[in-house]
Amino acid sequence: MKPSRILIIFAIILSFITLPSHAEQADLKYFTSGSYQQLLKEYADKPFVLMVWSIHCTTCLQKMPLLNELSKNMPGVNLVMLATDDASASDQVKSILAENELNKLDNWIFADTNPQKLRYEIDPKWYGEVPRTYFVDKNHQRVGVSGALSRETYETMLKELFN
Repeated sequence: MKPSRILIIFAIILSFITLPSHAEQADLKYFTSGSYQQLLKEYADKPFVLMVWSIHCTTCLQKMPLLNELSKNMPGVNLVMLATDDASASDQVKSILAENELNKLDNWIFADTNPQKLRYEIDPKWYGEVPRTYFVDKNHQRVGVSGALSRETYETMLKELFN
C-alpha cells in the first residue's frame, strides 16, 4: 500500500474517533442586550438558577463537577449557564461545558461590545465578579450571591426555590 493511501485511511479513522466529542459540544446562545428579559420570558412562572462564570475563573472551573452533580441529582432544576467571556472564546467555553457534562443545559455567552451594559441589565448592583449565582423564583424575585458556594448552600437554596 502506498504511504499516501495509508495517510488517507488513517485520517478517515481519526475523524471517526474524534467525531463524537464534537457532537456533544454545547449549543451556545449569544447573550446580548435584551437577553436577560428573554430568559425571564422563557422561564415565565418557573424558577431557575443563573450561573455566571468565566473560563478565566479558577473557582468557577473547580465548581463545574459540583454543578454537573446537582444537575443530575435534581433534574427538575432549570440551570442556566452564562459565560462572561467574549464570544471569541466560544470554542473554549463549549469544550469546558462538554468536559463537565453541562453541555445539555441552557448555555449562553456574552456577545456584545459592551459587557458592562449586559451586567447592568442582569443586575445593576453586580460589578462583574465571578462566580455569581442568581436564584430566581417563579415570580422572578431573585437572590444574587457572589463567590463559590458549598454543596450544602446550593442544595438548601435549590430546595427552597423549587418547593
